[in-house]
Amino acid sequence: MITNHLTITLSYLLITFLPVTPFGTPFNILMLLLAIWHGVMVYKKNTGVKNSLLNIIAILGIAITVISINITNTVELFVALMLLACQLKVLQATTNRQWQQIHVLNFFTIPSVFLFSQSLYVALMVMMLLGINLVAMLQLQHRASLAYSGKFTLSTVLLSMALSILLLIFMPKLPAFWQMPGPTLAKTGLTEDVDPFNIVKLAKSDELAFRAIFSDGSQPQINTPLYWRAIIHDKFDGNQWRMSNLQNVSSNLTANSNQPPYKIIAQASNLPWLYALEHAISPTKAVNNNYFGTLFRTDKITSTFEYQVQPANARQQVHMPNWQYRFYTTLPEQLNPKTQALAKQWDLSSTTTKQFIDLMQLYFVTQAFSYTLTPDVTNSEHKVDQFLFEYKNGFCGHYASSVAILLRSAGIPARLVSGYLGAEYNNQLGYFSVYQYDAHAWVEYYVPNEGWKVLDPTAWVSPDRLLGSLSEHQTLAGEFQQNLGLSLVAWSDFKAVNWLRLQLEQLDYQWTRWVLNFDQQKQASLLQALFGAKGKQWVGALVILIISVVLTLLFFYVKRAQQVKEALAIKRYRQLIGLSKKNLSAAPPKRAVDELIQQFTDHREMLQQFYADFAANRYQGKSFGKNQNKHAKNLINSIKTKAKR
Repeated sequence: MITNHLTITLSYLLITFLPVTPFGTPFNILMLLLAIWHGVMVYKKNTGVKNSLLNIIAILGIAITVISINITNTVELFVALMLLACQLKVLQATTNRQWQQIHVLNFFTIPSVFLFSQSLYVALMVMMLLGINLVAMLQLQHRASLAYSGKFTLSTVLLSMALSILLLIFMPKLPAFWQMPGPTLAKTGLTEDVDPFNIVKLAKSDELAFRAIFSDGSQPQINTPLYWRAIIHDKFDGNQWRMSNLQNVSSNLTANSNQPPYKIIAQASNLPWLYALEHAISPTKAVNNNYFGTLFRTDKITSTFEYQVQPANARQQVHMPNWQYRFYTTLPEQLNPKTQALAKQWDLSSTTTKQFIDLMQLYFVTQAFSYTLTPDVTNSEHKVDQFLFEYKNGFCGHYASSVAILLRSAGIPARLVSGYLGAEYNNQLGYFSVYQYDAHAWVEYYVPNEGWKVLDPTAWVSPDRLLGSLSEHQTLAGEFQQNLGLSLVAWSDFKAVNWLRLQLEQLDYQWTRWVLNFDQQKQASLLQALFGAKGKQWVGALVILIISVVLTLLFFYVKRAQQVKEALAIKRYRQLIGLSKKNLSAAPPKRAVDELIQQFTDHREMLQQFYADFAANRYQGKSFGKNQNKHAKNLINSIKTKAKR
């Protein structure tokens, strides 16, 4: 039982330190200290902490939790307080009733992890922890052996999985009556306001951003740059590029019928912004497109979300009004004077926008600029000046922001675009995976009579970065591995590690697409594939059949659960008192056995031994094993034999 108590504490600790549960360092340290305290108590065989001390710890714990998470992050705060309360209850528990309460609470506390992630690996972990909790609960409440509790739990889990699969496939998909609140902390690497000199932090995250699924034959060429547009930033305040006010304003665009649609499975980001190649629209419910041709949801993405993308024709803006021209060429005064002077010099030396861009490219190529994931830290208010004339090494944000400012300084309308560049292609299943380290920034500039055009200055200093994922960039392999640390992606140069990573990634892809995103459309397609055109007509009959099967299985489950309540020691005890001439069912076990000794004096020693085994099992938690069971059966048979004489 002591081992079970420690297992509960370790379960809380595992949940606390999961990468998907952003509780913060102070809370993590608090839970670690409480776990160590419980371990010391178990080692020293101490039981129960005084309520007065627990109350003080609870008050301090609540304060630490609020400081660590912030009171505005309601979901994270709620789950953290649940974990803290359960851990304090573990420290307080001294009786079986208190431990039973803890086990019941665990059936609510452990699944709360799904509020942060519904990935396959999290689901397996939750199932494992719930199974361990059920085993411990059976051992505590029914004195069942570990082997029996394990078998019962395994059969229960398998039955639950079978029922879940049937219900998932055949039960009609109904819209949610309400939506559970998701975590309020943004998970995506992209932010609505971009500090171009800090976007390098994204290279330190190997979390999945989204997957893209194209129909056969319509996949984009792997040897061409894939620019996944997400957010438009059109105002620079000297430090950050601010998101456009039109980012979440719907606008009408026409579909490009020459390009086939494709699907995106976006991971939870707690932001409404979606991803697409070039300009796009979407027929998916709750998805809109804005003036710039990027997509957004009407609410935040708190769980995996699959949507269809239809390529669209870009809005042809041949002429730009004066007010808009001024807006897209505005820069803070008295910042980056060297950069603005250089731009004016190039402007005097060029007659077209193309010539100006050629001069910019020549400067970056001949001045020994380099692309790096660990750029020098700028410490000047004139960050672009320091980058262009001193450090000359940087990430995509450095180059995109600098070029946009150079263009605006020369009177050329420009804006910053943040999104992702490249993808990792899965040859076996035919989909693209884009990770947070693929986050990228580039420039869009305006040419009269031609409209907006794409310009990525990263191509001037690191053309290899434009192809594939950042993880495939051989020149940056050392920096990439150092940034990610202990990660399968960082060590994918080893064939065995890369094979394992790809297999796990494929499993997660199948789980995400066919379980988490199994919607009405996919259900209808599956039923039609199974039963033909009359698939929907069969749903009613199948639902009735499933309900009947569920009720039948539930009947046998309850019947078996009742058998679990009849522990072996109690079963032998009931058989034994049934041999008495008196009704001993209401008598305490000690008094009942004493009465049996008076009736069957020849079996005094065997009856005393039985009671010792029975009491050890029921009151001390010791096992009632084969030897004890054999002794009890021999005793019962001996008394029966003597009674027949």
